[in-house]
Amino acid sequence: MACVFSSVPAWADIGQLLAEGDQKLSLGDAAAAEDLYSRALKEDPENYRILRSLAHAQARLEKYEEAESLLNKILGMEVTTQRKVMVELEGETEPLEAEIVDENVVLKEDVKNNMRNYIDPPSEDPVSHYRLFFFKTGKMEMVPHKRAKIRYLGVPHSVHEQVREEYNEVKMKLIGKKGAGASAEMAMLAGGCFTMGNNQGPSIEQPEHEVCLAPFKMDKTEVTQGAFQAAMGTNPSRFKGADLPVEMVTYLEAKGYCEKSGKRLPTEAEWEYAARGGTRTLYYWGNEVDPSRGNFCDQNCDLNIRAAGSDGFKHTAPVRSFPPNPFGLYDMAGNVSEWVSDWFDERYYFMSPRENPQGPQRADELTMRGGTNYKVLRGGAWETDGRSLQSAWRKGLWVDYRIEGLGFRCAARP
Repeated sequence: MACVFSSVPAWADIGQLLAEGDQKLSLGDAAAAEDLYSRALKEDPENYRILRSLAHAQARLEKYEEAESLLNKILGMEVTTQRKVMVELEGETEPLEAEIVDENVVLKEDVKNNMRNYIDPPSEDPVSHYRLFFFKTGKMEMVPHKRAKIRYLGVPHSVHEQVREEYNEVKMKLIGKKGAGASAEMAMLAGGCFTMGNNQGPSIEQPEHEVCLAPFKMDKTEVTQGAFQAAMGTNPSRFKGADLPVEMVTYLEAKGYCEKSGKRLPTEAEWEYAARGGTRTLYYWGNEVDPSRGNFCDQNCDLNIRAAGSDGFKHTAPVRSFPPNPFGLYDMAGNVSEWVSDWFDERYYFMSPRENPQGPQRADELTMRGGTNYKVLRGGAWETDGRSLQSAWRKGLWVDYRIEGLGFRCAARP
């Protein structure tokens, strides 16, 4: 029986497929690049370099769902500080650990001391090489793609951050593709008198005092990214998703959205009235925190204030993920804190009028003459503790402050 020698091992085409795919993508032929990258991925399905390249091609082809899935897979991989790889060299029995310096260096193949020349004549065409630093020998070497297979040991930190940005860009495309969805539902609230504040809470929640409000309407949900992006043409959120609440918004951006929608931000008194839903307890459901009722920093949270119990979400949750309060409003406790229209004053409750309070007065909203430039936020968030879900909880932040746990909802006249 005659012996048949294979000119290259089964995996030897991966580097060449990548190089050809990169060339096609640079020339604007995303469909051809997608085919080449897909073929490479079949040979090495855990290779982040292939996954990322294929995602780029699919994004060019507006296949955003497929690109999102690939980039999300990379984000789930281990993050490293070096570009470490395991290298399988043709003719070697054990893989070697190395750092990949360059993925594609094109030069003529070195034919010196190459026993394969007795089987395959050396090519005169340029050949793609890896530039690798081998830890065992302490040497830098040029290795032809067709003679080696590399397996990445995690994703370099810098690449991981780039992929996160690319993932967010793809998510924004998906959000834009989905559009604003149905217009935000509003609940009609009858108004009336209620007790605002909490005498058992910190000083900024005291004293309890009676407030009487005229009827008004309130959005049933926090403003979603789909709605915000459709109206404003931008989406500052860290955690992207059409049905997730928009976050990282400043007070002026929230105010601008509501006004563009023919609405306004609620007053602090309106917000607490709506959050309580006619109740007098600390939370609208009772006096103990309940993870099934709202999204806060529980055991799924990465922050050091995390508490026992699970609400099912590590970060923000899609709106309507938790039961509504007695007034039919969602996420009035947790998910993202919400801007309201009032300026913040720690002692305002001592001087608040009884009828339709509007908060402390400031001479000019732009220059903030006459006092602090803090606005009130309410409701607690995925990144705050369980107490922040209490109906009377309040805090103040700068009007231009951005944080991934801060959103809003709108109110309007009846």
